[in-house]
Amino acid sequence: MPLIFKPERSGKENWLPLDNAAKIFPSGTNQTRTLVFRATAEINRPVRYESLKKASQLTSKRFPYFTMHLRPGFFWYWLDMEADTVPVYPDTGEICKVFRFSWSQEPLCRILARNNRISAEFYHALTDGSGAMEFFKTLLATYAELEGIEIQPGGFNHYQSDPKPGETEDAYNRYFNPRLPAPRQLSKAYHIPFAYTKNLPARILSAEMDPAIVKDKSKQRGITITEYLVSVYLWAVEDIYNNVRTIRNLRRRPIIRIQVPVNLRSLFPSNTLRNFALFVTPDMDMRLGFYSFEEITRIVHHYMQQQTDPKLMQKIIYRNVRNERSLFIRLIPLPLKDRLLGYFFRRSGMELYSGLITNLGKVEFSGEFGSFIERLRFYPPPPDISKVSIAMITYNQKMVLTFTNSTVSRQLEKTFLQFLRDDGIPVKLLNP
Repeated sequence: MPLIFKPERSGKENWLPLDNAAKIFPSGTNQTRTLVFRATAEINRPVRYESLKKASQLTSKRFPYFTMHLRPGFFWYWLDMEADTVPVYPDTGEICKVFRFSWSQEPLCRILARNNRISAEFYHALTDGSGAMEFFKTLLATYAELEGIEIQPGGFNHYQSDPKPGETEDAYNRYFNPRLPAPRQLSKAYHIPFAYTKNLPARILSAEMDPAIVKDKSKQRGITITEYLVSVYLWAVEDIYNNVRTIRNLRRRPIIRIQVPVNLRSLFPSNTLRNFALFVTPDMDMRLGFYSFEEITRIVHHYMQQQTDPKLMQKIIYRNVRNERSLFIRLIPLPLKDRLLGYFFRRSGMELYSGLITNLGKVEFSGEFGSFIERLRFYPPPPDISKVSIAMITYNQKMVLTFTNSTVSRQLEKTFLQFLRDDGIPVKLLNP
């Protein structure tokens, strides 16, 4: 198939307001809380920079939304398009580094290469994991095609394909229903009591497992893979709670609560490449005593089955969009809004959760292209108050869990992975 460029976008599409979820992110960003996540592919040969730069040009023409950068307005930040191509840089090993914005025309996406690895990093105000993977899969396919690899359709959008309707819509506002009640407020949660590391923005650990074995262990308990790994995370935090206690956490924060992102595209039809996810938050009240793993799996299973109901998700959409549309919030000038939203992002957001775990699901490529990509990884944004975040992605019969840890301790990772080994799941640690 010949390599061609798509025509330029019309002028009216060269700027966009931030979507509902993204509006708080610029105010909550700093050098350690970067709100940047990464997708990485390991290929079966060294990366060629010229081919990767060409692939970025072609992929950027198909997905011009990813070339946007952030600008401050009088009341809100907004997205502007100045660059034509997502830039390609050498990968220095600094993962999920903060994006410069407001004074810069740097797109909120960057591509990095080192040895046999191709990575892309995204600022969360631009997109979520599902939207980012659409861009990343096309980038990989385009690079492979430029390298002479035979590409078979399926599993990605070809760079010559036409954009789908609604790729840049704010789907939260589309599904906003002003007649709904708001969901209940959450209390603050327990956080593992380890000091923050000076390694910025976070320390990384990746582990590989056989997804067939994980699926079998989950099926034995009548739960999904995601529910199984969420349960392991809760169990690991409970173990730390019971063995590394502090007076402050015992008295004031007895709730262990995990954030689990839900891709709303599976519940509410949308082709958006922007943020369109919400969280379910299974929790345990430690004042009620010790929870066995079997008890945890039951809690997680029933909670997630209930809370992923579209009607309950719409209640959360209602609350979030209602707050954005508040006349009081809208009329606050941006410098004051930065302080206000930054405070609420930390105190009313991050403090409510003991950790985060996200499942990007299974990615499939076929034929020669499928063997060209050896492994995929996904790195969640460096955590702040919750201290450890986990992301998992499955490809080529390999499930890779990646921990981002902002503390000096590896106890959470050790406890988590040791549970998997004790449960009969072989775990292989990967090079950073």
